[in-house]
Amino acid sequence: MRRSLALIGAVSAMLGTAATAEPAGEPFRWGAASAAYQVEGAINADGKGRSVWDHYLDDLSLAGPGMSGAVAINFYDRSQYLKDIALMKEMGLTSYRFSISWPRIIPDGVGPANPAAIAHYRQFIADLKAAGIKPMLTLYHWDMPLSLARAGGWDNRQSIEWFRHYADVVFANFHDQVDLYVLVNEPLVERAMKRLAERRIAGGEPTFAIVPSASDLPGALRTFNHLLLASAAAKKSFDSRGYQGRLGLAVPLFPTLTAEGANADDRDAAVLADGVMNRWFLDAMYKGHYPADVLAAAAGLGGDLDVQPGDAEAIAAARFDYLGINFYSPLFIRRPADATTRYAAEMFLPEGTYAAFNGAVRPDQFKVLLDRIRTEYGNPPVFITENGAGFPGEDKLVDGEVNDRGRCRYLVDHIAAMKAAMKDGADVRGYHVWSSHDNLEWLFGYGSRFGMIYVDFDTQARTPKLSARVYSDIIKGKHVTEASCGG
Repeated sequence: MRRSLALIGAVSAMLGTAATAEPAGEPFRWGAASAAYQVEGAINADGKGRSVWDHYLDDLSLAGPGMSGAVAINFYDRSQYLKDIALMKEMGLTSYRFSISWPRIIPDGVGPANPAAIAHYRQFIADLKAAGIKPMLTLYHWDMPLSLARAGGWDNRQSIEWFRHYADVVFANFHDQVDLYVLVNEPLVERAMKRLAERRIAGGEPTFAIVPSASDLPGALRTFNHLLLASAAAKKSFDSRGYQGRLGLAVPLFPTLTAEGANADDRDAAVLADGVMNRWFLDAMYKGHYPADVLAAAAGLGGDLDVQPGDAEAIAAARFDYLGINFYSPLFIRRPADATTRYAAEMFLPEGTYAAFNGAVRPDQFKVLLDRIRTEYGNPPVFITENGAGFPGEDKLVDGEVNDRGRCRYLVDHIAAMKAAMKDGADVRGYHVWSSHDNLEWLFGYGSRFGMIYVDFDTQARTPKLSARVYSDIIKGKHVTEASCGG
């Protein structure tokens, strides 16, 4: 099978060595990740309020008939999740990134806290820690309370205060258990998923496009600004109360590439796409301003960005403690032939490209990205908050085994790329595979599997895959190469 630029030789050999660049007294965190709506089920348990995703899937069937988060992988059930924690402990995980549900904690989004939900998550965290697994708690992984979604969600500048209130409740109830927080997850991809949902509601079957269209760019930048400001407000509130811990955002970053023989218009489209997807977030957090080329392009499209004087400076002033990076793939960008605006970027996949569900498999671009963070943005502490892949047709349970060789090789090559970047000085503190388990993939239902643990969605039976065994070997410091994944 044809694979793209795998890192070989000395880089692969590094997989048998301990991680470097650790902060004093803290081991490198080897983990996996999940999100509440994708795994928990129990959508009506313990007084939980409704999220926008309950509306999308249960009321509107936007993922198809019968596709719902009502059960998911039953992870809210303690008898089930204790078995899952045991599997993760057996793998050797030292970190688990999970999200808590905003409408569980505050059912109407802005009112009082729900004691039953707080008790549940406190028990879950205690159970993780009893197994020697450190919690990495995500406050917001897309499950906007339905009442707030109907009030405009992140498009409404009031969302800054809504989120700060929610964050204050979380910090007050978990600061004694948790020292590593992700404030928000993947604003860019959440916006793309929301736009896909809206188009399905309107009766279309559009493709999923991570890069905002020209017509959506002002609205997308508006929501991104509000999300960043909300995160900054939460960080400021956390610091003012003297809590101990580290806070950051999980940002999806996408190196933008052009095809061989790309023309000047294609290259310009890729630069602007980079500005929207990457520099918009990084420049605000680490430079205190938004990219001028993106602001100029958006101004030419009309619409209210709601970027007020001092917004970007306030985001940088929050001084987030680390950068969470979600990396899956670079994106190939070109300018559409029928484009009439300066900002016009179209995703595509060059013919013959080896790809996973998420796009081109390019571990070399993972290193390029980490090098860029080191050289252009002051080398902040980094946690890889998501990295993983799914490949069509490979996650099949046969004779009690799942030989997910594509995912296995993906992880081996990307961890090698990360370690190569660390050797060059990138300050990476931890790595989390997306995902620990097969789960509900939002509007795409249960058809695309990303987990290292196979889940039979009918019986809830679990089976660790080949990738889980090889990842376990990496964590244990064993020498691992692509050959460890089989032929």
